[in-house]
Amino acid sequence: MDDSRNDSAGTSPTRALLALLGAAALFLSGHTASAQEGLFGKPAQAPSLTLNTEEIRLDVPTPVAGNDLALLLAQAGSGGLSQLKAKAATRFSTHLQEALDRRLREHFEDEDIPLVNQGGFLTFHSRVDAAISKQLTDLDNSDRYETERGTLKVSGEFRYQLNALSGETLQEKRIDLSELRLEQRYRVRTAHRSGETEDSTDEAIETMLDEMAEQLIDRIEDQLEADELGELARL
Repeated sequence: MDDSRNDSAGTSPTRALLALLGAAALFLSGHTASAQEGLFGKPAQAPSLTLNTEEIRLDVPTPVAGNDLALLLAQAGSGGLSQLKAKAATRFSTHLQEALDRRLREHFEDEDIPLVNQGGFLTFHSRVDAAISKQLTDLDNSDRYETERGTLKVSGEFRYQLNALSGETLQEKRIDLSELRLEQRYRVRTAHRSGETEDSTDEAIETMLDEMAEQLIDRIEDQLEADELGELARL
């Protein structure tokens, strides 16, 4: 009778210990598999990223030929044409920044990259330094109108960097904007009597900036896929 009690007392702790060891083995097995997935496969979670596309320097033409110069100066106020040009540059820089930001956000959302306003594991920083120039192709002066036709072209460069939290540059690229071969036609028509002007320059510039953003993202999106960013995050 005593031997039976002793056997039961010895077996119960043994079974408990075996059960505990089995549970520990299952936990370690799952943990090891998860770690291996992070090391050798896709990361369990893509690295968070902060977007910074605000550094844009854009030189744009001031519409003078074929327009009422006196009216332009009156609109500019004390700053003259230089103030007009500065306002135009600010407006179109904002348009380009919004176009780049929108296209980048669409790309990163498709790649399931979490975007944060600040403190991302990675920071995407871009810079655009560009000039838009007018090339006059035709100037027609009829009895009623003066009509200017020409082409808008862009030159300059686009750069981007991917930085770690420490500030270290993990990836960077430069694109010569002339390689994009961006062109848009414009027309300015001014009535001799009334001075009223129909000018498609602004619309043409905006269309060209939208196309610039589209082409730039097309050229860099392969380097900004989730797998690529995951590899950079593990460096």
